Amino acid sequence: MKNRYFTKFCGITNVVDALNAQSAGCNSLGFVFVKKSKRYIKIKECKAIIEKLSPQILTVALFSDNSEQEIQEVLSHCPIHILQFHGSESPEFCEQWDRPYWKAVPMADGINPLEYSKTYESAQAFLIDNFGTDKLGGSGEKFDWGQLPGYLDNKWILAGGLSPENIKQAVIQTKLNCFDVSSGIEKKAGIKSSTKMINFIKNLND
Repeated sequence: MKNRYFTKFCGITNVVDALNAQSAGCNSLGFVFVKKSKRYIKIKECKAIIEKLSPQILTVALFSDNSEQEIQEVLSHCPIHILQFHGSESPEFCEQWDRPYWKAVPMADGINPLEYSKTYESAQAFLIDNFGTDKLGGSGEKFDWGQLPGYLDNKWILAGGLSPENIKQAVIQTKLNCFDVSSGIEKKAGIKSSTKMINFIKNLND
């Protein structure tokens, strides 16, 4: 299935879901290395999954205030292309790994996304999300897309409460081209639905 948009399926925990996601037409897979997350994956399991993927699939490792040692261990064993930071990491911390990084921008507490992003000028992209109260990544809940600035370029990735049912609305309303989805394509936390993954890409491109 041809996908005209950039799409990341996050919270991958097993080989079957990874291969189904790849077949559905997503561009990137996200692996969560935050131990308190319901979608946490161990290094050994992540490595085994990535070894079965097409080299064209971008692999993203998600961290939230992990230690330098934890991150280095992941990078020493898993062929990760991009780092995604969801915590209070400084720009200097994010830059030190010799890999592109994405910084999550919380749509909360009156934060201005454009002002927030200026602190992380070295970021390859910004993932704009409705943070959960535990700060372990997104909340999985949709925020008011009307809060977004009038113009955001392709450095911005929309996340938060996306699903096969509302992805077309998201495209029309935000005019963004890059999307990140996790809970909206799941049967239950950490387990994806192949039907929902296929429908997400299909509805996105209709």
